[in-house]
Amino acid sequence: MDKQREKITVVQFAFIVVSTILGVAMLALPRFVVREAGIGAPFASFIGVGLAFIGLLGVVYLGKRFPKHTLIRYNEILLGKSLGRVFSILIILFFTLNMGLETRQFAEVVAGALLPNTPIQIVIFMMIFLCLTTGFQSVSTFAHIHFFYMPLIIFPLGLVLLPAIGDIEIYHITPILGNDPTWREFLRGSLVVTQSMLSFFIISMVIPYMKQPEKCVKGGVLGFLIAGIFVVFILFMTVGVFGDVEILEMIWPTLILGRMVTVPGEILARVDAILVISWIYGVFTTLLSHYFLIVRGIGELFRYYNYRVIAIAGSPILFCIAIFPQNIYQLYEYLMAVTLTGLPLTIIYPVILLAIARLRKKGGISV
Repeated sequence: MDKQREKITVVQFAFIVVSTILGVAMLALPRFVVREAGIGAPFASFIGVGLAFIGLLGVVYLGKRFPKHTLIRYNEILLGKSLGRVFSILIILFFTLNMGLETRQFAEVVAGALLPNTPIQIVIFMMIFLCLTTGFQSVSTFAHIHFFYMPLIIFPLGLVLLPAIGDIEIYHITPILGNDPTWREFLRGSLVVTQSMLSFFIISMVIPYMKQPEKCVKGGVLGFLIAGIFVVFILFMTVGVFGDVEILEMIWPTLILGRMVTVPGEILARVDAILVISWIYGVFTTLLSHYFLIVRGIGELFRYYNYRVIAIAGSPILFCIAIFPQNIYQLYEYLMAVTLTGLPLTIIYPVILLAIARLRKKGGISV
């Protein structure tokens, strides 16, 4: 498809980054960070966001050097056709596994908190089907979807969680580095936050469709900072209210925090319902971005541009991945292992590619 007909503004680009990052992991994230870093989790989240930011800079500066190409193409330009395709396949495989497992995580929350009598398989099927119907559409349609849903994600999230500030106990978040933590524990807690933000990698497939691709750095950084602030905010609020010991007994601390919030005058009986609705929007946009990268990536890798066929063919694979874990505990074990494996591909690899591009003096408008 002609990239010139699919124009994306800088604001839309930033919105894609925000709504893609704020997704499935936000409900369970505090538990896994606290498990590693204890009450030092809020400060560890700053480090984790910073590590993810390194990967984002690598991606946007690569996109600025290759404004007409996606990651799939400049992989081959910089590494050669064969090696470049190997890394493209690894990245597509990573996001395929990640999407399947995150879809299952979404289904577990829906079945556990909203629809206890609905089979998980039905929830999984409906989410994959929803992404299937939009994942092969034009890039401008993809951008409009993110543009529409982003305010519905961040504003309710902030409005629901802000009232809980009054419930924060200072001793829950001091000392800021935790109680006698080791560097290994603190770093592992930081990496958990980084693992939850790897979805920003979608922009490697979107930059060539921008009206002004030279401004991708501005849009990418803006979107990432907004998302990063919300990630740190969620960690700070949950740890500040519950403390590290209580959080470890919860599966979805952010959801429980939302249930604690009350509105003066009891205007709303279930404030947490707003949080859940906002979270569902975030899940959809995150999984949609994953599927977009998978479908478009496979299309460019094999030079086959019937995205509808690719999207339909890939849906049974995603469904099988989603139902593979036997229970929620096994699900999180797989998810943590997969995202940990994806760290080198999404954080280190773009930086190495950027270094190769500069050393070989590759890139530019004419490429």
